[in-house]
Amino acid sequence: MRNELNFLAFWAVNDRLEPERMMGQLSAMKEMGFHGTVFHPRYYPGIPAYMSEAYLDLLSRLILYAKEISLQFWIYDENGWPSGSADGRVLEHFPDSRCRWMQYENGRVEWHEVRQFNTFDREEMKYFVGAVYDGYRLGLRPEAFDYVTGFFSDEVGFLYGHGVSIKNGGVPWCEEAGKRYEKLYHEDVMEKLELLFVEKEGYHQFRYRYWQILTDLLAESFYQNCNDWCVRYGKRYTAHLKAEENLFFQTSCSGSVCWNLKNVNVPAVDALERYPGNHYYPVIASTLAKQFYDGESLAEALGGSGWGLSPENLENYVDWQAGSGINNMVFHLWQYNRSSASVRDWPPNIPMGLTWRETAPKVFERLKQRWNGIVGRHNHILIVAPARGVMASFNPADAMVINEHNGAGTPPAESGRISTVFSEFVEQCFEMGMQYDVTEERIVETYGNVEHGVLHIGNVGYDIVIEGQGCFWEKEQMIRELNDSGILYRQDEFSWKVVRVGINQLLLENKDSRIPLRQQNPICGMQVRMLDNAKNVRVMGRDLPVSRRDENGWYYRIPDDAAREAFERKELCISIRPDDEKEPFVFLEGSFLVKCSSPYTEKDGRQMITDGGFYLEEIGGDISCHDLLTAGFPFCGSAVTVECMAAACEDGRIKLGHIHGDCARIWVDNREYGVIWGPAWVITGLTVGIHRITAEIVPSTFNSYGPHHHMEGDRHVISSAQYEGVKNFADSEESPACTKVPQWHFRKFGIGREI
Repeated sequence: MRNELNFLAFWAVNDRLEPERMMGQLSAMKEMGFHGTVFHPRYYPGIPAYMSEAYLDLLSRLILYAKEISLQFWIYDENGWPSGSADGRVLEHFPDSRCRWMQYENGRVEWHEVRQFNTFDREEMKYFVGAVYDGYRLGLRPEAFDYVTGFFSDEVGFLYGHGVSIKNGGVPWCEEAGKRYEKLYHEDVMEKLELLFVEKEGYHQFRYRYWQILTDLLAESFYQNCNDWCVRYGKRYTAHLKAEENLFFQTSCSGSVCWNLKNVNVPAVDALERYPGNHYYPVIASTLAKQFYDGESLAEALGGSGWGLSPENLENYVDWQAGSGINNMVFHLWQYNRSSASVRDWPPNIPMGLTWRETAPKVFERLKQRWNGIVGRHNHILIVAPARGVMASFNPADAMVINEHNGAGTPPAESGRISTVFSEFVEQCFEMGMQYDVTEERIVETYGNVEHGVLHIGNVGYDIVIEGQGCFWEKEQMIRELNDSGILYRQDEFSWKVVRVGINQLLLENKDSRIPLRQQNPICGMQVRMLDNAKNVRVMGRDLPVSRRDENGWYYRIPDDAAREAFERKELCISIRPDDEKEPFVFLEGSFLVKCSSPYTEKDGRQMITDGGFYLEEIGGDISCHDLLTAGFPFCGSAVTVECMAAACEDGRIKLGHIHGDCARIWVDNREYGVIWGPAWVITGLTVGIHRITAEIVPSTFNSYGPHHHMEGDRHVISSAQYEGVKNFADSEESPACTKVPQWHFRKFGIGREI
């Protein structure tokens, strides 16, 4: 592998072919710092006709000019997109071609079809390769064809490239799928098709088996077909699928992105939009490239990122992809002809249409300096995605709610939940500084080999394997070998868990408080703490004496019989008669959770707000670490102790990742490490491998003392007026005269992602 960034221009050929003009653009690409181009007929007017002798002759001249200036030359295998139609010639040659699918209507499986080319049909896809790939091989000048770097396929999925699950709630069908199922499993497939839509006995197994077969047929008919041709003639082959971003999205359009891209010698992904996405799907391509090929992977990058794209945006985007192991960047698009239509065509025109085009070479050079030599490095951690687990519970009707471009809006159904939980887990691994590859159950079972404490898949060995929650395994022997070798870990071991909580507290704003209780048992051992002395403290009608006093205030112990009475009445009544301080800070302390009947909503990056309605629950069960406010610690003034496994890579660092708190006291493998704080939240100097991290997360003091009801919450300057709600110099100019609001403000408190 080159371990170097390679920049390609996605050349949108949207006008008649004019050799001199096009050679000038190739020279401009070279001067800009591009290493090559992907020739992409796109809204091509057909002058000369696509794949005609004149077209191929002009293209030969361009390729040979690219050779002259040492510019790589890739060919996009379609006129438009998605790939597979050969500019309509496949359907012309197979006029009876039909794409069929099933939908569940009125309690039964109904059949639907449309006249279109069909990616499941081997003869049709063989014809596609002959018309396009052999068309270029035989039609280009031999010396031009010899120089072509490779071919590029775009968004080929089930049937004709449009997901019938997303559009119709359907499931693709072809005769070969039924025959293969019956051959493999010796069951009548027609009797089981209902299980794709309804949850009856055996539906999990049938669903994943059926979706796996669809995946195989797509991979064999299209991707393997194209890749074999490219290998035969000494060409690189790159392709990306539609619907890569998460497992649920993948199932609906291509079954398994991983299994399909295994058949592509330069695995690729489609990375739309302006801002970096998740840290799962680009890693699919880079992982497969290292495991099965020579490490070359590719991203079609920044499609639709818009005319507001800046050098900073481009740099951040490439950092995301390169950090995921991708080393070939195809920037979408370089418009051959600039017209009003091209302005609107999934812009921008990178970089020639941008105001900062002269800066682009410097941006490219900086990125090469940063990443050359390290992009695509070997990772010794492998995360196994539950692709089968998602297929096993996938109901196509659930897919109709998702965004068909990026997979957003994954539903909370079983299949969607498995997918979302896994996606969040991978993001947490990234935020903690883990350097990992990704795969899925079937790849491990088919290609994995455990020797001397290392899982080998193709060219790569892993000494840490993390099984995603929801994985389905067919070969238990592989799991036993991984377990016996001591290298297999479960996802939940790497998820933060609360292991210890200190004394919790609830701020009592009213002199007479009636606190609802929702608990299974009395909460004993509670006390009232006041910062100032009081004339009288009464709980459940009992006058309480001062039990002790220290630098933190006066304490009044609540008798257990009062706690039991409160439990019976489901309400704890506390009355305070202050002495000199008329607005004292009073806290109820004890071993309990402070829950809220109103939801917490985001105010800004630091704070949450709620309408209140606090009540007490006893501590029990799992406590969500990522949002300790909602979990029951909004007023907490002491540390909450959490724990998880984490992996230190070659840099010997572990990041705490997604964290909200003031600081954290850390233990590594039960040895005290020390205190860390933001913004880095990094533990350094560790040996490579798995460590148990224990962290006492300290909340913001604002959550104890506020001012909770100031309209801006935790402002950067606070005087007594912010507690009173009277506007003064410390408030912003646009603040109203009264700055007090009924909502409660809290600084965020928690660690990790919602998994």
